[in-house]
Amino acid sequence: MRKTYDSFEEVNKDLKILDLRRQIAREQVKGNISSIKEILQPPEILSVLGSGMLKKFLISTLIGFLLRRFRR
Repeated sequence: MRKTYDSFEEVNKDLKILDLRRQIAREQVKGNISSIKEILQPPEILSVLGSGMLKKFLISTLIGFLLRRFRR
């Protein structure tokens, strides 16, 4: 449903509101991109794994690989 405007002041007011909403959305996207970049940093990825089984498995696999590599 389209809005009917009675004056240019109403049009300009709505345009200003839309412009501000667009700027807010753009800043939110920038913030989300920054958050994603921080999460994907190697130290952060390891901290996400925490002390869970996956981290223990990866460490034991890496140690096993290194031991097999240097025994030869």
